[in-house]
Amino acid sequence: MAFYSFDSAENKKSKFKLFGTDADGKRKKLKKILITAGVLVLLLGGLFYWKASTILSKISTGNDGLLSGLLKSEDDVKGVSEGRINILLLGIRGTNMPGGSNLADTIMLVSIKPDQNKVAMISIPRDLHVEIPGQGSRKINAANALGEEQGRGKGMELIKQVVENITGVPVHYVVSANFQAFREIISTLGGVTVHLDKPFSETSQFVEGNECGGVFSLPAGDSTLNGDQALCYSRARYNTSDFDRARRQQDVLIAMKNKALSIGTLADFSKVNDIANAVGDNVLTTMVPWEMQKMYGIYQKMDNPGIIHKVFDNSANGLLYSTTIDTNDGPAYILQPKTGNFDQMKQVVQNIFDEEAVNNIIPPQAEYQQVSEPKTQQDLKKDLKKKNENSNGNTNSSNSNSNNSNSNVHSQSATNVNGNKNSNSNSNKNSNGNKNSNSNKNDNKKKKN
Repeated sequence: MAFYSFDSAENKKSKFKLFGTDADGKRKKLKKILITAGVLVLLLGGLFYWKASTILSKISTGNDGLLSGLLKSEDDVKGVSEGRINILLLGIRGTNMPGGSNLADTIMLVSIKPDQNKVAMISIPRDLHVEIPGQGSRKINAANALGEEQGRGKGMELIKQVVENITGVPVHYVVSANFQAFREIISTLGGVTVHLDKPFSETSQFVEGNECGGVFSLPAGDSTLNGDQALCYSRARYNTSDFDRARRQQDVLIAMKNKALSIGTLADFSKVNDIANAVGDNVLTTMVPWEMQKMYGIYQKMDNPGIIHKVFDNSANGLLYSTTIDTNDGPAYILQPKTGNFDQMKQVVQNIFDEEAVNNIIPPQAEYQQVSEPKTQQDLKKDLKKKNENSNGNTNSSNSNSNNSNSNVHSQSATNVNGNKNSNSNSNKNSNGNKNSNSNKNDNKKKKN
């Protein structure tokens, strides 16, 4: 027997109302969720904007904030209209650090050519002897420290002038970062990877004070370095040279940039926040916030740009030579241009994006008495003493040659005098016999006159 159940019209109406009530409730709930999410996004966006604005304003020596950029375009960034943006990067130890907290250990001019999709990294050695406005001739790394004595950010202004003078190009912006910024940013990124063709080892530089474990070494191949390791790798120079260190610093900076601008980093709010904090406490720049924002946009549009590396050095084909001098502060190891001026350095920097033009800049081929970079103050004193001894030896040799020359001249003079005496004697002896002849000659002269 079949059983059929029919709902009454009233029951159907009741169920319909019940269903309708559920649908309305879900829609209202979804609406609340969307509104809440929207508010959270706005709050987070506002918080991020406030955080970014605060950090960028903190590290800038200028006054314009992010809002000032609303009426600006990328064309307003310095250097864009010339087709080349020059940014000077400085690496310093940091406040209250031993060994000169504001001395610039790293001096690197980064030139960006957006239209050619190229970037040039030009390292200037810290021992380069230059003229510092108002300070006389000093090592270039002292410019930042001397300027900072006059106030915050003054060091960047002073070293900017120096770099412009020796490179012949305008420096549009300066960015200064201390060791702590370098260390914290790389650690936040989860480390950076460097590739070594052969094992690397520094056995001397960090022994005193037991920095970097005393002896710092890395195997050949790929190595992922944390912040401390990357800093040690970028500072090491005793077993290699300051020039080799400069090239390693360029490689580490590229690895940092690639990882910092990766999607994995930019999508991680926690990492971005930690990087912002590290930057805010340890970086200083002449860029104002809106210029940083526009500069980021310009670089983002460049598609995997080609990188040109240049380190000014004292190699056979390099433009510099090394020597030691005595100063009021004691002996100093310095680098100077082989030509005696910075004209060839200017040509290289100005033509850095033209490989053929740079290759045609040939340094003088004269012999230079290069000295190795001293490891300690005692080594420096020994080098200077040796140089002075060589100089004195050359002077004595020169004096000896001069004395021999004078002796020869004196001997020749004496011989000539004797010869003249003999000549005069003979002349006197023959004077009577030649009297008429001389007289006739004189008479003839009188007639001619």
